[in-house]
Amino acid sequence: MIWPEVGIYVGPGTSHSWTWFADVFERSGICGVSFFDESEVAAGALKNINVFFISGGDTFAIADGLGRQGAEQLEAFITKGGVYIGSCAGAYLPLKSSLSPLNLFNFVAARITNLTKDLPVPKKMAEKFCTEYGCQYVYHPVREEVRVKIVDRFSCRGQEITVPLYGGPALTGSDDIEVLALYTGFTDKTEFLVDEKIAEQTLIGNVAAARKQFGKGVLYLFGPHFEHPGYPEANRILIEAMLDGFSEGNTKKDINRAAFDSGNRASKKLVRALRSEISNSRIVALALERMRYQWRIGRKIYDPEKISVFLESIWSRIEAFEHTEAVDYIREEEIEHLWEIAKRATGMLREIKKDSDKGEETTGEAEQLFADLRKLSAKFLSIYFRLKRIELKS
Repeated sequence: MIWPEVGIYVGPGTSHSWTWFADVFERSGICGVSFFDESEVAAGALKNINVFFISGGDTFAIADGLGRQGAEQLEAFITKGGVYIGSCAGAYLPLKSSLSPLNLFNFVAARITNLTKDLPVPKKMAEKFCTEYGCQYVYHPVREEVRVKIVDRFSCRGQEITVPLYGGPALTGSDDIEVLALYTGFTDKTEFLVDEKIAEQTLIGNVAAARKQFGKGVLYLFGPHFEHPGYPEANRILIEAMLDGFSEGNTKKDINRAAFDSGNRASKKLVRALRSEISNSRIVALALERMRYQWRIGRKIYDPEKISVFLESIWSRIEAFEHTEAVDYIREEEIEHLWEIAKRATGMLREIKKDSDKGEETTGEAEQLFADLRKLSAKFLSIYFRLKRIELKS
């Protein structure tokens, strides 16, 4: 099967959850996967893809990072036939807003139900359960697993499935959207951050997933994380969404092996050095997890556990880089660049641990660390999916 060309946004404000898209695509045999930061989007990278994904994170920071140029590129991409799929923060991003810089992305006129001037009393996770939104607050009534009913379009319509929810929106139905799924209930894994009755009023019966036609293209908004790799039923829905309107004649690009015949090829020794550095980072990250430390970066709370998600996205795949055939299609400068970022990340992790042991503030260091981890994971996965595509064509 010929799959669409896929782009995943990895710029400022995105959390670790974009790596879940990579997991789902790899498991589905989708190899045409690219990773774009804000500068690449502004430079026109969306012209090379069919589907663009934005994951969870800090919606304000994502909007600020993309800026006006990114908003214009995104609008042009969708109106000319592209498919936009937003999950959690990526679902909030295109909703109509008067607040800057969100007002650059006013593509969908749908209201959220988890917005209030009068916050409910949090039962737990007070630091995570709400975010300021002008003179109001976006609040998150539950975390972990919820039940949703698929009501339209997808092959499993009429069925109820479970999906994880980590701060995504609940929408009211409107003439501007096609309702695809509704929140219908909770499970024994649901964590209530507010009173259960308030959670029910906020979520149950409201929209969990929606679609909007936009010019020749379409937007899909998913409140819960349908891309979480632990939920295969939800993953299949995501794959169906990305195939919306796609035909094999619309694929954007192909890999040219000859492009890698020139230049210095990476040595296995250099790959092993990179693997060793990732191992070093994993050891320090595990030590930080035991400290139960947190950082507020922008409007989001970051836990040490999120560090490991980035590192594991590399560690679980790096062995493939040591195969003889793979090294033929990796340039030496690519691995050297990854190695430099990895060494910087390890050094920053050690600094954070040392300063945390002293009780010192480490938010600035953590912010730089997560920026490096995003860059490291994205560049590694770009090479990895390139190798998967070459392997598939062999």
